[in-house]
Amino acid sequence: MVILSVPGILSKKKEGEELSDEEVQFFIDCVCNNNVDRSQIGAMLMAFCLRGLSSRETITLTKSMLHSGTIQRWDPSWRVVDKHSTGGVGDKVTFPLTGALSVFPLKIPMVSGRGLGHTGGTADKLESIPGFQITLSEDHMQRTMQEVGCYITTQFGNIAPADKTLYSIRDITSTVCYSPLACASIMSKKLAEGIGSLVLDVKAGGAAIAGEQSQAELLAKAMVEIGNAMGVKTTALITEMDTPLGYYIGNSLEIIESLECMKGNGPEDLVEITAAQGAVILCMEGLARSQQEGEDMIRQTFQDGTALKKFLQILENQGVGKNILDLLEAGQYDKVFDHPKFVEPIHSSGSGFVEAVKALPLGKATVLLGGGRQLPADVIEMAVGIKLLKTKGDKVNTGDVMAEIHHNGKLTEDIRKQIEDAFVVGSQHLPIKRVLAVVRDNEEVQEYDTFKGTN
Repeated sequence: MVILSVPGILSKKKEGEELSDEEVQFFIDCVCNNNVDRSQIGAMLMAFCLRGLSSRETITLTKSMLHSGTIQRWDPSWRVVDKHSTGGVGDKVTFPLTGALSVFPLKIPMVSGRGLGHTGGTADKLESIPGFQITLSEDHMQRTMQEVGCYITTQFGNIAPADKTLYSIRDITSTVCYSPLACASIMSKKLAEGIGSLVLDVKAGGAAIAGEQSQAELLAKAMVEIGNAMGVKTTALITEMDTPLGYYIGNSLEIIESLECMKGNGPEDLVEITAAQGAVILCMEGLARSQQEGEDMIRQTFQDGTALKKFLQILENQGVGKNILDLLEAGQYDKVFDHPKFVEPIHSSGSGFVEAVKALPLGKATVLLGGGRQLPADVIEMAVGIKLLKTKGDKVNTGDVMAEIHHNGKLTEDIRKQIEDAFVVGSQHLPIKRVLAVVRDNEEVQEYDTFKGTN
């Protein structure tokens, strides 16, 4: 009989060998039972990244993380759904999407995350709203699903506890961007929610964990396969993440832009990607007859105000007071959110079109300014961020303000240059194309416009 040990498993993976199902399960059991040092977990994560995880290892890791805790159970008559994004810069889709989907007969038990690396976290952004409570009791969650239909919380209780530990260590060990770890993390949490349908937003591009579109498609296929194999209708959209999503980057700034989206004033790329994801859910749940009809249904909730009404109800249910809700509805954001000490412009040095706005350096700059964490204990400065006034495809003249930097005194010349260099101005007009492709179980990857025209 082979006696398993963490050092032995770590040594085996360090040499590039494939771990058995028993070895993967043993490692996760040790993580859950605190029988492994954090330094060993970090080393194992790095070994996974450097030596790779096979498809079998990834599936076993996902199942082990899922079954490390409990799985939510709901009324079988409910349509329980969720979404997940692999993360990006300015990615605020969760907020308008939950508002829009909550208009329909759907239940959304959303477990969200904190910021990881250069990507912002849903939970952090919501906590920029005064009074919002991200931590909920299980009784509150059950009552919310019955009465409101949607909550947004962080990992709680015994939901995928192994992932909670691994997630925090990935953030500080440069192992965030390894696709199999991302796949296991995402799917273990999402499957534990007890959902019936899941739409995945898998980012491709310079600021995406998957990098090139071909790599994003591989990650998407893996997650779609796992989800469907475990009884959850799962579809993935491949979306562009070379360019920040929308115009606002930073915690409170992204909440503001989301609210404007739900008032019918959102930037088109944010509306486009939200409508596409929402339509996938509506089609999987039989509430829309085609992808185009589903997109139209989502867009209508922004135009008629029903998405905003539901989102404000979600906020109220999670502790936000009526005075704050009234100010948010009225657009009096200056009376709600913290203010930055300084707002400094970035000007264009040339004329033409914005050919690129590089999301990765802007995301990293936001973290350096205090808008994200470099260490787990760091306190986020909610008012910090970058407000784009120009984005890819926009026409500019020399001297135009390209962006505003919102900061509290941490802006250095190096950070300023990093932000300036993220903007590329040239002669080509290159509009943003956000939704690139769709990945469904046992089907070839389809270009999104083709898929929408036939489904």
